[in-house]
Amino acid sequence: MVFSDRFEAGELLAKKLAIYQDDPETIVVALPRGGVPVAQVIAKMLHLPMDIFFVKKIPSPYNPEAAIGAISENGMEYINERAVAMLNVSRPYIDEQEAKILESIRQKRAIYNKPRLDIRGKRVILVDDGVATGASMYLAAKALKAEGAKEVIIAVPVAPPDSIALLKEAADGVVVLEVPVDFMAVGQFYRDFHQLSDEEVKELLDSV
Repeated sequence: MVFSDRFEAGELLAKKLAIYQDDPETIVVALPRGGVPVAQVIAKMLHLPMDIFFVKKIPSPYNPEAAIGAISENGMEYINERAVAMLNVSRPYIDEQEAKILESIRQKRAIYNKPRLDIRGKRVILVDDGVATGASMYLAAKALKAEGAKEVIIAVPVAPPDSIALLKEAADGVVVLEVPVDFMAVGQFYRDFHQLSDEEVKELLDSV
């Protein structure tokens, strides 16, 4: 299946998550930016509060597009030890990158003007527009559980089979609409997969 856009994917996911409609114990949390339109539709259809949670990759010193790990906005890290050892990446480099990333996350949250909701004791429906390796979503689920979420349900429109196995290690439940074996990239399952601007994200967050 190819989704027309992230909003359609959100509508289809909301139907699968209807059991949580009007549940005071449940919060929808999106990974920005791509997860925001998907989560906004879910939150509106199910009458649930919505928040965002940042997870950013730690770039390789030799190729900024390649990740050697990731860090969440509450400071939990995931390090690909194999890649770090292979590339001989130093701990001071990782610490320096993490400090820069956390500062950029603080700035983004200020731009979006979105103070964090208290998730302690709540069920979190964790949403993105799709999963490739699953590393960011895995880290986000672990970080939210460590912060006190009583349950984390990962909800995504599309993910490859091997990533789902990883997500199940971190989450209490995983809801996926499409599990293609010929997965190459999340964007191949959308007709409209444009990169959202900060203005679009802010508008969507303000509308919930």
